[in-house]
Amino acid sequence: MAGLAGADWEYVMKTLYRGMNKISDIICWILSVLIVAIVVLNAGSVFLQVINRYIIVKVSKFSFPGTDEISRYSMIWLCYVALPIVYREGAMAQLDLIFERIGKNGKMALYILTRILCIIFIVIAVYYGFFVVKTRMVYKTPIMRIPGPWLYSAPIFGCVLTCYEIVTEMVGVFAGELEPFYGGRRRLFHGRTGGDES
Repeated sequence: MAGLAGADWEYVMKTLYRGMNKISDIICWILSVLIVAIVVLNAGSVFLQVINRYIIVKVSKFSFPGTDEISRYSMIWLCYVALPIVYREGAMAQLDLIFERIGKNGKMALYILTRILCIIFIVIAVYYGFFVVKTRMVYKTPIMRIPGPWLYSAPIFGCVLTCYEIVTEMVGVFAGELEPFYGGRRRLFHGRTGGDES
């Protein structure tokens, strides 16, 4: 009976992981489209800024005053929009000197500890992120008049989606689908939705 309960638990965890991973595929596809749009916007605004500074102002009074704000804030948003994909694929820097030298149980304990600490950090970051957004409710950028909440909510956006990726990876590890610290090897995002990792 205990073996059956264990098998049921494993089946539930694998099913949960596969469902969460499919949702992650959709989220990452949407994020990849956003990343492309932000990169194009950023590159375009920087290009216009350079053209404006060195060519247009010398031949005309026309200018693009908002390009500096667009390029600055799009860079910030780009970092936080890319963060969940970077975490999912295991592309963040990590030092494997310790967990490569400990046994399977030690590696799992260290994995759980580090992921819990990551989630605690994210909860704190989101809490203070909401505080910062609340204090910037009436703020607008000087030139383009972009509302403060649009600018300062990037950390909240990135942290919440990264937390989802952490939980998805943890479920995959507990289900036996992923290896601790190396989940990104099987969760590489290839710009497709609804697929399973190979």
